[in-house]
Amino acid sequence: MQSRHINVTKRARYFQIGEANSSTKKVWMVFHGYAMLSEFFIKKFEILNDGETLIIAPEALNRFYITENFSRVGASWMTKLERENDIIENNQYIESLFKKVAKDIGHSNFQLNVLGFSQGSATACRWIFSGNNKVNNFIVWAGDIPKDSLTEKNRSKWNSLNIFLVFGIKDPLITTDLSLKFQKRISEYKLNFDLVEYDGGHRIFPKVLKEVSEKF
Repeated sequence: MQSRHINVTKRARYFQIGEANSSTKKVWMVFHGYAMLSEFFIKKFEILNDGETLIIAPEALNRFYITENFSRVGASWMTKLERENDIIENNQYIESLFKKVAKDIGHSNFQLNVLGFSQGSATACRWIFSGNNKVNNFIVWAGDIPKDSLTEKNRSKWNSLNIFLVFGIKDPLITTDLSLKFQKRISEYKLNFDLVEYDGGHRIFPKVLKEVSEKF
């Protein structure tokens, strides 16, 4: 038995709030977590809709049923199987989407904010460092920064970012010990970041999101 690969074309889905045009001043690229859909995830970002902000929520390419009666569907950015191929495909997909968005806006004079939630944090991070796009602010919410991005090659770009780590003190998945472990790894890399903690669990809270965005 031999394992082989071929390239195929896939139709990807994303959702947006706001319009891409010459009035756009801020762009948010937001990445959902495991077993989520961008259709529902993006609703948390409506609070940022001010007429000059565009929010783009790509949806992961791998979907599956998340209930035994097949009533609900979720999506995943990757698994341990074919991991490297998934990373490459995610980067290509997101870059293609971002180029389309930038073209529709028609200018490059906008603030680019990237937010990754849970599993989406690693995907967001890898996309940032796979290309040359100028990112202003990177928010890691209830997630982690992957080790493969903490390299000497990436240090100058890291230093150009405003980085926010956002954790809920009642998050059953990202415990205090796990959060401290993440922070220790980043600190050892000598990465500057702002820590934001809120009284809540493993989800995006619009009020907290708004407070973080006001730090930019």
